[in-house]
Amino acid sequence: MLWIKARLPVLPNNTVGWIPRASLGGYNSVNTRVVIDTTKLTLTLFRFGKPIFAARVGVGQAQWPTPRGKFYIRNKLTRYSSPMYGPVAFGTSARSAVLTDWPAGGYVGIHGTNQPALIPGRISHGCVRMRNTDILRLADLMQPGTPLTIE
Repeated sequence: MLWIKARLPVLPNNTVGWIPRASLGGYNSVNTRVVIDTTKLTLTLFRFGKPIFAARVGVGQAQWPTPRGKFYIRNKLTRYSSPMYGPVAFGTSARSAVLTDWPAGGYVGIHGTNQPALIPGRISHGCVRMRNTDILRLADLMQPGTPLTIE
């Protein structure tokens, strides 16, 4: 039996598990990866190892840090009732170790904002905030399944 090692969207972050290949069905291959640098306050998207997009970002404040590690993009969301998330948001497999009582257990998102003047900065409760023009551009270039490194 062939087993696949997979990152699991559970706490603690960076937990892996083994899944029988036969239980996965089809799979999706991606040629992109995204890196968020919490020191430089940047997000860079790579395709085939070359940078194709970069933007300044806002990350978590000291008491609500953006978790570091290797994750992946879970989904893309485009409809909200609140403008605070901007026009697009990406759900990630990263989870806050601090805000576990938030909806769905404190998953960290990458999303737009209604306060673009605060970017770049340490401004969030752990999510990665982008200017709305930047998140719209990223939404055209990145798909669910993209590996995510937060350093």
